[in-house]
Amino acid sequence: MFNQSRLQTVLAQYKKDFLEKHWEEEKYKWEAVKTFQDNWDIQAKDFSDMLGRSLAKAGNLLTSMNNFPAGMIIGFAKAAPEEVRSMYMDLFDESKDVYERIGNFKKQADGLLEKYGNGAKQHYQYENAITTYLWLRYPDKYYIYKYSEGKTVSDELESSYSFKKGAYKENLRSFFGLYNEICEELKKDAELVHLFKSQLTDQYYPDPELKTLTGDVGFYISHDYLQQGNATKENISSKNSDSGKDAGASANIETTGHGYWWLNANPKIWSFFNLQVGEIQDYTLYNENGNKRHVFQNFIDAKAGDLVIGYEANPVK
Repeated sequence: MFNQSRLQTVLAQYKKDFLEKHWEEEKYKWEAVKTFQDNWDIQAKDFSDMLGRSLAKAGNLLTSMNNFPAGMIIGFAKAAPEEVRSMYMDLFDESKDVYERIGNFKKQADGLLEKYGNGAKQHYQYENAITTYLWLRYPDKYYIYKYSEGKTVSDELESSYSFKKGAYKENLRSFFGLYNEICEELKKDAELVHLFKSQLTDQYYPDPELKTLTGDVGFYISHDYLQQGNATKENISSKNSDSGKDAGASANIETTGHGYWWLNANPKIWSFFNLQVGEIQDYTLYNENGNKRHVFQNFIDAKAGDLVIGYEANPVK
């Protein structure tokens, strides 16, 4: 369980950012799945070559600063192709418990590191990398697991799922459970689904179950969304500090009774028609450059309990 209204607030911002910048930066995930699906062949004669081609577009997910799971597993496949083939056969055997399969993959990687590591201290085959392999192979079922992301998403959505350092099985169960719930909510969002599908071409995996989209929303919450929120708070704090008493100056509005406001909205950004009863719509006082929006003082003057008439601009009117 999680706070539905908090997810809706996140999705409103996600949809605003999606076409403007987010898709361009993150579309490689769907391309990575398509590339894996097109190249994966567990019976390939040259297993290491096939593995390299399958993971070719997943570089951003399997290579980062001081973390090289793709390079290590491909290197192991060159040294011991049949052992690594067997590891993947076991990992992708859906008749077995997934948590046992993940644990076995890690243990087998320990053995490979000892025999073929050439002095390397790490094989990097841990939950994050292993669930990436599972997601690439079964994109309609799995998500890429990351402890810090799962905990952040859980906290932001005020979920009932718990994450504790070191409790890998429990954390994985919580992660999959939380993301499955989020996925079901995304499927209900016709606007989001249409927005996503409008960007798909033959080079991307179509993601019919929206599992990759769900993982992307989780990534967005733990990175872009929280960074935007923190930046806004810092801007407001900085502006208030700089402007001193002026920031808190009262306007010429009656302090008793209600104020009345007329609020225009561009339905391409967010729509009154699509707002649910009790739903919250956020709006920042400062733009992405840290400058005051042109209606800045109105938002300062507005008080809880004021009445607002919402007007949708073109084409709704």
